Amino acid sequence: MSKADERRDLVKKLDATRAELLGSLDQLPEQQLTTPWKEGDRTPKGQLLHLIVTEQMYRDSWARRARDENEPNLTPESMNQVVTSMFQEGNQLAVAELLQRLEAERQQTLRFIAETADEEMERKGLNTPFGDMTVIQFMRSLYRHDLMHVDELTQQESRYNVVTKDGRKL
Repeated sequence: MSKADERRDLVKKLDATRAELLGSLDQLPEQQLTTPWKEGDRTPKGQLLHLIVTEQMYRDSWARRARDENEPNLTPESMNQVVTSMFQEGNQLAVAELLQRLEAERQQTLRFIAETADEEMERKGLNTPFGDMTVIQFMRSLYRHDLMHVDELTQQESRYNVVTKDGRKL
């Protein structure tokens, strides 16, 4: 596959999985948006906030640094990352606001992809919770992450399983 084909495939998958996610969300009654499926889960609104924060982190804290720095150390400790549960925080926001923020993050991601040269897509960031990853791998992680949340929203078995470099399944 050529680099141009690889890039088109990436954008196509980002668009398709996001459309699937939004379609799943549209199927939920309003009262279910603030109710977790089971104890300890994020609410659907909490999942949206999580998707917003995660997309920004993968793009700006990981992929951008991998592109712009020479093999940066991307351990959470090195970045002073604050991780919050977002189980209830999303419930405080209107769905329209969450969707607007989700779309704004995706537009920034698409601009990032467009402005990143083919050779820069192969640059690596080191020591993420998932191991060393290239810029394009970070970007592919976004559509896989969306798929996980489509399955979570529709209460289906996850089509994509995340395993950390130390073997933990998320």
